[in-house]
Amino acid sequence: MLEQLREASSRLFDGLAHIASKTGISANFVTFLGFLSFLGSSISLLLRKPLLASALILLGGFFDLMDGAIARKSGNSGPRGAFIDSVTDRVEDGLLFISMGIYSNELLWAALATHSSMLVSYVRAKSESLGVRGTEFSLAGRGERILLSAAFCAADVVGMGLIILTLVSYLTCIERSYIFFREIRKRS
Repeated sequence: MLEQLREASSRLFDGLAHIASKTGISANFVTFLGFLSFLGSSISLLLRKPLLASALILLGGFFDLMDGAIARKSGNSGPRGAFIDSVTDRVEDGLLFISMGIYSNELLWAALATHSSMLVSYVRAKSESLGVRGTEFSLAGRGERILLSAAFCAADVVGMGLIILTLVSYLTCIERSYIFFREIRKRS
């Protein structure tokens, strides 16, 4: 859903990315800052500070938006940075959901949230590698998972949040698979 707002929000982020790239801040450095933010959110949950975790999740989400914008603005976007960003995103998701599971004592749901979130990304990546675009315009991508995780931590309903994140992510997988097969059928 948030993917549809990307064009509107890109003007704001492009302006910030322009400033960052002019000052020599690299996209990979911003990716690293995002990783530190998500690591900090995980540590905050382990220290039983869900409100701080929520703020750090949102900060990490901001860095996640900025790294791509900086790469595009600086002309340094390419496979190396895209690979680093994508793998780092998966590591961040895993750290976050595992720490949410430890915090809420819901380790099964943490494992399922991790699995479902990685499957959402995989379905999109596989679809795109097979030449089918459009799966990103679906129920819940990474941006939605970040916002929901932050909201669940802020409200201190982390266990329920893991359940909802898991269900929404699996529904997104089904929806993205449907989009893939619909587009393939059109080509036949």
